[in-house]
Amino acid sequence: MIDWAKGKSSQHIKALVTLDFKELNKKKDEVKSMESLLDDFFHKKNVNVSKDDKKKICFILDGLEKCELPLDFVNNKEVKDLKEAASMDQQKKLESCMKNKFLKEITDEKDEISHPNQKTTEHIIRRENGSEEGRSKQDNFRKRAQNEAMQVQDAKFKTTDEETSIKYCNIFKPANNNQNIKTVLTVGVAGIGKTFASMKYILDWAESKATENIFFIFPLPFRELNLRADKDHSLQDLIHQFFPALRTSEITDYDKYNILIVLDGFDECRLNLKFSETNKWSDVTTPTSINGLLSNLILGNLLPEAQIWITSRPAASNNIPPENVDRMTEVRGFNDEQKEKYFMKRFSDEKVAEKFFSYVKKSRTLYIMCHIPIFCFITSKVLEDFVERNQDDKLPQTLTDMYTHFLLLQRRQTKVKYNTDQSTSETSGTETFCDKTNDETILSLGKLAFKGLEEKNLLFSEEDLTGCGTDVTKAAVFSGLFTQVKRENHELYNQNMFSFVHKSIQEYMAALHVFYSFNNKGENVFVESSSAASEFYKKAVDKAFENEHGDWDMFLRFLVGLSLESNQNLLQDLIDKTEKHKDINKEAAEYIKKKIRENNSDTEKNLNLFYCLNELNDDTLVQEIKNYLKSEEKPFETFTASQWSGLTFVLLTSDENLEVFDLKKYLKSEKVLLGLMPVVKVSNTTLLSWCELSEESCNCLTSSVLSKPSSNLTLLDLSHNDLLDAGVKRLADGLKHVNCKLETLK
Repeated sequence: MIDWAKGKSSQHIKALVTLDFKELNKKKDEVKSMESLLDDFFHKKNVNVSKDDKKKICFILDGLEKCELPLDFVNNKEVKDLKEAASMDQQKKLESCMKNKFLKEITDEKDEISHPNQKTTEHIIRRENGSEEGRSKQDNFRKRAQNEAMQVQDAKFKTTDEETSIKYCNIFKPANNNQNIKTVLTVGVAGIGKTFASMKYILDWAESKATENIFFIFPLPFRELNLRADKDHSLQDLIHQFFPALRTSEITDYDKYNILIVLDGFDECRLNLKFSETNKWSDVTTPTSINGLLSNLILGNLLPEAQIWITSRPAASNNIPPENVDRMTEVRGFNDEQKEKYFMKRFSDEKVAEKFFSYVKKSRTLYIMCHIPIFCFITSKVLEDFVERNQDDKLPQTLTDMYTHFLLLQRRQTKVKYNTDQSTSETSGTETFCDKTNDETILSLGKLAFKGLEEKNLLFSEEDLTGCGTDVTKAAVFSGLFTQVKRENHELYNQNMFSFVHKSIQEYMAALHVFYSFNNKGENVFVESSSAASEFYKKAVDKAFENEHGDWDMFLRFLVGLSLESNQNLLQDLIDKTEKHKDINKEAAEYIKKKIRENNSDTEKNLNLFYCLNELNDDTLVQEIKNYLKSEEKPFETFTASQWSGLTFVLLTSDENLEVFDLKKYLKSEKVLLGLMPVVKVSNTTLLSWCELSEESCNCLTSSVLSKPSSNLTLLDLSHNDLLDAGVKRLADGLKHVNCKLETLK
């Protein structure tokens, strides 16, 4: 350097630049062009060495042994332009960005509601039977997906003998055939842990615990993508909006990197994704409709080398082209052993834990719902509160009862947290004002919840809150019900977004709004004009019954449950006690029974109506069936269609082992078989020999059992029945179906 400076040597070099690694280390998290980097080093001397890139310059990189930058000479983007920005350490910068984002959103999340899912996502993602044998065996796992409420019920009958359990971190790991996994579809009911599993995967990547071969992970939730439908976007622009730190990276050739794009919540998609009609699009930098971008991502036209992880509730996943899915997975909730383990860990006192678990187990409805981790959390919080208030002799008996107590718990906690000065409040009236304000907020959140259900919306803006009569400040105090969707340095929105902590809470709050409107204000939200009180529940039942995917089933359970005087007494500060609606719960029960009697074709739809009767504490039909089962002479010959539906409900909600179903135990009748088809579906072995069956049984077995992904049936005995050629042909169609698990047919 001295010789060059004195003009003694290397005079063809016009500039000699020394960059010390000690100083470079300080800039490892920055994104710089070479021009700005050199200007940073030499600005004090007022020398701009980057003015002319035609000059011959010698760089001296001093102290390589002190370098803290993991230099990657293979994967880093080629940069030739002095003005083009690139990170000092591209991968470190991006990993750090992702890590900070998701650590704040998940790991540091103080809301305990996340905890149950954290306990279950280690091993609960399962590949369906045969899914490792190639696409053809898994293609239609989600076709004709059943009512979601029924899936929760059927979960207890699931067997893993023919399935493979995998960890979330191995979701893209090739199977024995070494076929690369490009697209994974993960399904599961609401609140079961799909999103949490994907977030755990991202965190592991950010903390370098796993998935080291992935360079970028881009989570793009559908609930947030919905808000971008009004404008065209390029994929690059979309990524920059979600992850502003990448804006200065100037990366456009994403296919050079190993990329994972997580499309979370396909069931929340409000975009018009028409895969068969989508124009092919492969340009990352040119804007097009958000529909076109997402369709081409899933079809593999856009970023064909990228891996895609889609999560969805089962029914909505019907719309995804099966040929574009390489692996099908399902997130399962708690099995019976995990339910018990959760309660034993939740309560420090072992006797209290055993008492509460025994109580939950006795209530079949509550026990079945505990399959969902979030419901375990809600139940344990409510029971914990009963212990603290020494009222554990009056425990909730129904689903509505449980959620009502959870709402009241949130109300009390809010009062304590935001109105602690009792001496002041008692004299100033602040306490009364606080209660009134909080109750108004609860009712406004109920209105928002119902509006969201009608519009199939789970994400809300500040404007949505204002439109329903509340604001962010008031809603924020009910963080156990309603919470802000956290995002750090997010440029996608110009305002905060919010959601209910779980869809079941939104459904309960929506039911509360509807019942309040009817009971206190005389308004029937299901009709535009005024109607008789007797029409209120008829409209609600019909609305839920006619919905193909059961979107209003849980809402209906809560709505009928709120008609009980016991629940109205709990909500006396919100719900007026009126004599004119005194017998409305009886009217609701009678109409539900009428609906059950009239519906002879769809037993599964009747099952939710039985759950509604359970919320009304009306067990007349169920008790009638139980008495028949206890009697020595079981009069199955005289059973009506509603009684067969009742028997199905009793069997599915009982402790009885249903692995083997023998129709002759009840009645050798095709009519009976058709009514008990949901029981056939959950059994492993079904014995139907000598049962006087016809081709109609084959039709129903194919459509309701063999073609259903939720079916467990592996052995079917149809011997000695007059099925005819048409019946056998129909049965063959079922055997060829990709969802068929049958191994033995007699």
